[in-house]
Amino acid sequence: MYVEAKSDRVTVVFSTIFKDEDDMVIGKLFLQELKEGRRASHTAPQVLFNHREPPLELQDSEAAIGDCIGYITFVLFPRHTNREARDNTIDLIHMFRNYLHYHIKCSKVYIHSRMRTKTTDFLKVINRARSQSKNTEKKTITGRTFIRKE
Repeated sequence: MYVEAKSDRVTVVFSTIFKDEDDMVIGKLFLQELKEGRRASHTAPQVLFNHREPPLELQDSEAAIGDCIGYITFVLFPRHTNREARDNTIDLIHMFRNYLHYHIKCSKVYIHSRMRTKTTDFLKVINRARSQSKNTEKKTITGRTFIRKE
């Protein structure tokens, strides 16, 4: 976690390592939704996401570069760092990385449960579509049983 304090804003940058490509894709979607959330609430901080390379704030540092590394940047303004909101902002920022990884795991579990449900539904359809065996027992009007050979 990197923090840069200026007179008009505080920039907080998280580096996070994603375990696999699926986590990276789900994380990108989640962070894109956070960016879109700023449209709904103008008091929300600005959120930026960089994949593979560190943001401009970390260009001169020894920040890691790689395929499985992502950088999340929050730009906090005075309304987020004033005396009344400061403690809440610090708590939320401090817990954000765990929050992100929790939601990635929950999304994967949800997707997998939906896939299992769809697979079960498809298996039911396939089982219903199987043809009946042709050697069936038939009964005559008198009740005698015979096997039809074809």
